[in-house]
Amino acid sequence: MERAEADQPSRYDRARVDTLEPVRQAIEQLGLPFVQLRRLTGILNALTMQVEFRGDSPEVNQLLLDALRTALHHQVGEQRACAVLQAITVFEQAESVYWEQARTGSPPPIKLSAKDRMGDLIQEGYRLLEARQEAQACDRWLEAWEILKEMVQPAGAENPAAGSLLRDPLLLNWAQDLETELHNAGLDDAVYHEHRVRYAREFLTMFPALEADFGLNFWRAQGEALWHLGRRDEAEATYAATVERFPDEGWAYIAWADPYWLHHGSPKEYARAEAIMKRALQRPRLRDRDDVMDRLARLSDEQDDQARRAKSQRRRRSTGVPPTGKPGRNDPCWCGSGKKYKKCHLAQDEAQGR
Repeated sequence: MERAEADQPSRYDRARVDTLEPVRQAIEQLGLPFVQLRRLTGILNALTMQVEFRGDSPEVNQLLLDALRTALHHQVGEQRACAVLQAITVFEQAESVYWEQARTGSPPPIKLSAKDRMGDLIQEGYRLLEARQEAQACDRWLEAWEILKEMVQPAGAENPAAGSLLRDPLLLNWAQDLETELHNAGLDDAVYHEHRVRYAREFLTMFPALEADFGLNFWRAQGEALWHLGRRDEAEATYAATVERFPDEGWAYIAWADPYWLHHGSPKEYARAEAIMKRALQRPRLRDRDDVMDRLARLSDEQDDQARRAKSQRRRRSTGVPPTGKPGRNDPCWCGSGKKYKKCHLAQDEAQGR
């Protein structure tokens, strides 16, 4: 048997399934005992399964419709089933139009639900990430975020839709991925840092009842993006608010301290970073205390290294004597000129047997 439509089952065709709803309602209005109702709805459900994802055939559908008519005549009689039979005729008329369009190769497009459209954009974003197109992936995901915002209105934990989304691990993983990729894209184009600030704020407004670990990431994201944008006062206020909200979370303090000594392009402010992390250690119930202490140890090591370098450079400038131990070819020259060793004193030291 040749099928009129070549499309394989793929998407839920909401509009087409909806044309069966009057039939279902008319059957329910008959007020039948449970067993009789189950027999009729069983046939109707089989027909629904045929049309909901396309890939069906008019011949199979017609057999099911004929079976439903026969069952109605047998169980309730033609007169009592009049409304149901009329609804079936209306469905058949709609189906004849659909199949005529399918035979000409132009079936009506499936009207995607908001959730389907969001899912398409999310999947496209992941494909773009695999192709190392981070900015384009973020663009698709921001479109998906706009759809999600429309789905969860009003925002807030009291909305059942928001609650169900919070229980969806795939959605939460994607939301975290979007926050991360906005950071990565922002390293090349600052507009994505702006997007990251807005997105984090909207997410926290929409889902205020987040678990501490997840919610903390979005609070930290705001401060980090603001710092990258050079909006230091706003970043400071955000980090301070993060610590106030999560006073026993070690990573709230680490996130605040890091920009002062790990952020490229910013002056090193070791004392400020150290003060923030020592403030964390004063909390008796601090989580991730070991991470804070490790960070402090790294900061201290870097400070000591910087001090040794500064002292060595001062000695070199004053004496002109190279230090014990030969620098690497691409290391800064021992004399403090700022040039690489190979471009400065390497040849002289080798000539002198150093």
